[in-house]
Amino acid sequence: NIPHLPSLEASDDLLEKARRSLFEHRTMRERPLLDDKGLTDWNGLMIAALARGGQAFDEPRYAEAADRAARFLLERLRRSDGGLLHRFREGEAGIEAHLDDYAFLIWGLIELYEALFDPEILEEALGLAEDMQRRFLDPKRGGFFFTPEDGEALIVRKKEFSDAAVPSGNSVAALDLLRLARLTGRSGLESVAAEVFRAVGGGVRRFPSAFTFLLATLDFALGPTREVVVAGVPDHPETQALLRVLRSRFSPGKVVLFRPSGRDTAAVDRLAPYAQQHDPVNGRAAAYVCVEHACRAPITDPQELAQALEG
Repeated sequence: NIPHLPSLEASDDLLEKARRSLFEHRTMRERPLLDDKGLTDWNGLMIAALARGGQAFDEPRYAEAADRAARFLLERLRRSDGGLLHRFREGEAGIEAHLDDYAFLIWGLIELYEALFDPEILEEALGLAEDMQRRFLDPKRGGFFFTPEDGEALIVRKKEFSDAAVPSGNSVAALDLLRLARLTGRSGLESVAAEVFRAVGGGVRRFPSAFTFLLATLDFALGPTREVVVAGVPDHPETQALLRVLRSRFSPGKVVLFRPSGRDTAAVDRLAPYAQQHDPVNGRAAAYVCVEHACRAPITDPQELAQALEG
């Protein structure tokens, strides 16, 4: 005979009682230590992922979460001189930031700018990039040290180039500088990124699988890349239609700058002076696709923009 089986509701009730009993017994033991600190570098990676996901899935909540996290880091994990700190716990920030903190947070800010097009975010990324170069760059041999020049005195200041569970600070820093250069027209940043490749070229040739993110960065550097400037009213349907085309396609060799029409262009023009030439066309939102800094005629039709990105 098949024994009587309890109903689904009765089974759920039985399991809940068992779970509660196990939990009450577990509370009698000492709890394990909980790692509840927040780290600038890991949060930078999450900001980048949320901001990119918000674009790809057209999900504003992701970008909003990334924005909140970024503003928290920029407000609470800063030194008195504006430099970054590494760790936040129980209301207190501390520990000198290392290269990964700067590189990963700048990465997150670049993705967040392309999700929200807030010029202040781009300006923060540029400011941190300047600070990163000042404090970590090796001007003689190229590449970035892991620890800052004004940090604790060490016997050796190491450099990390290989990409493991997370990409190396040098790989991400190089991509940051390349993307900021293409977004703003500051070619000097590309020269600094090029020195990263020269510093580690021999190691990459011997063991390329250890430098996967760096190779992706090199692919971006070699191009062809597309710098796209969108000019229009931010929330207008025509503008949003062009942005949807840009965000719906995986195009790792692309950067997007937004120049709002009207009187709100001053901040963007200051950060990226070349964008002053890009305006809407006869009142319509327009996308300017530039390949290796050579811009084509403005595009107002989403389908034409899709073809331009593929061609």
